[in-house]
Amino acid sequence: MARWLSFFAEYNFEVEYKPGRLNVVADALSRRPDYAVHKADANAIGVARTSTPSSSLIDDVRSAYTNDADAKQLLDYFAAF
Repeated sequence: MARWLSFFAEYNFEVEYKPGRLNVVADALSRRPDYAVHKADANAIGVARTSTPSSSLIDDVRSAYTNDADAKQLLDYFAAF
């Protein structure tokens, strides 16, 4: 955007919004229905679980955090909030 601002700074022009229904000379791509923005379905779920961490992995990570002095200090600090 900054690059274009310096480029267009040399010209004296005004930008005026024109609603699509009044813009009869719009290019063909801006009117193609397959390029229309579709609203997402709020009830659609697009996440699939690919793996489940084992409970031993979670226990190993927790154990590593408690044995690491730097991590323990950070955990204690954030636990105060």
